[in-house]
Amino acid sequence: MSIIFVIACVTILIGVILAVSSPFWTKDPNTPDLISQEAAEDQERADLAVEREVLRQSLQELDVELAQGRLEPEDYERLKATDERRLIGVLDRLEALATSSAQVSPSDEATTRGNAWGPAIAASLIVLVLSVGIYSFLQWRTINRLVEVQAEMMAGQQPAPDPREMVARLEARLKENPDDVQGQMMAGRSYMALDRIDDATKAYKKVLELDARNHEAHYNLGVIMIEERKFDDPKIFKAALKHFDTVLVDLPNQPGVNWYKGLALWYLKRYRETEEYWATAHKNLQPGSQDAEYVKQALAKLRQGETPF
Repeated sequence: MSIIFVIACVTILIGVILAVSSPFWTKDPNTPDLISQEAAEDQERADLAVEREVLRQSLQELDVELAQGRLEPEDYERLKATDERRLIGVLDRLEALATSSAQVSPSDEATTRGNAWGPAIAASLIVLVLSVGIYSFLQWRTINRLVEVQAEMMAGQQPAPDPREMVARLEARLKENPDDVQGQMMAGRSYMALDRIDDATKAYKKVLELDARNHEAHYNLGVIMIEERKFDDPKIFKAALKHFDTVLVDLPNQPGVNWYKGLALWYLKRYRETEEYWATAHKNLQPGSQDAEYVKQALAKLRQGETPF
């Protein structure tokens, strides 16, 4: 394969040199036909921008589908991890293109006009390097795909990315752009996975500064208030209720939010309302699932006047 690739590279190089330098044989050398690498970068930048928005929309749709109970948690985590890894790659490439554009010298155009052969040879070398790079990337990606498929066949699922590595990259990016809503959301999820609750709280509060009705941020802040409380202060449960109520305005049947709202109401000794919201949660859970059975047992104990958990 290596010999074939070398032959292909030489063929590409010769073809590109002939194509690029042909204007010098047919036209006045004082009017060279310049090839714009900037145009190619502009096109790539536009394509990446479109892909970035598609990935962000995909992540938002996954959150909605999970909240509405139309997506299993394990499928949600797998799909979310795939989209987030690709989004980080797209953002890195956009950042690299921006840096490359900033480094272009104003005197480059005059130098190009002064020597026509130099750009032709340089363009040929660039195409050769890109060809080698593209080929290497495709080979690397193919090998990694095979490794992932093999691992998935052996383990039964795709391994999730290391949250610590993701957090390090996100933190560096958020220092430059703290108003990136999707970045703050990704950071909040990763902080939760690493049990960095204070950092997760800050990230989700920042999300609400930028998007006051973000469902996931409201839900997670309410859960943190209940799960991480130091003592049973009614003010904590009332504050958590406000977060859950914001979500339930748009997603009244979301089982997780109904469960936690019922839990906050139980701590406030509003037992009839607790039964109402837990019943809604149970109705919208998959019948026979572990969560559905847990809520069913809690409801039974609540109706019998026992501690439900």
